[in-house]
Amino acid sequence: GPLAGLVAVCAGSDIMHPVGALVTGCVAGALSVVMFTVTQNRWKIDDVLGVWPLHGLCGAWGGIAAGIFGAKSMGGLGGVSFSAQLAGTAMGIAVAVIGGALVYGTLKAMFGIRLDAEQEFEGSDLSIHKIGATPEREANW
Repeated sequence: GPLAGLVAVCAGSDIMHPVGALVTGCVAGALSVVMFTVTQNRWKIDDVLGVWPLHGLCGAWGGIAAGIFGAKSMGGLGGVSFSAQLAGTAMGIAVAVIGGALVYGTLKAMFGIRLDAEQEFEGSDLSIHKIGATPEREANW
């Protein structure tokens, strides 16, 4: 939660009022925790470090929040517009999605990026790196 707040606030840290930054950080903290849980448990996507909710969603929220809480009417320093922040955030997402699709599509076509069923069950820490993911499974502890 705290790291998610920092990720989100960085987008507008130079223009937001402290109360706006606090609201941005609190929303990001909740967003990150909720979406990490949804990603792992409901969607069954193995994002162990929570990179997508933490940097993707909270970064996007921070970009949009800079347009909201950076406005003079919200106590910010101004010089920013909500529409510009929304457009910039959308373009950033588009670059990330297209770039990711190109890189991972190429890797998938050339080498394959899925583990086999047994490796997937064991997890990549154990099957690829030969280390346990938790102390309980590590024999050397």
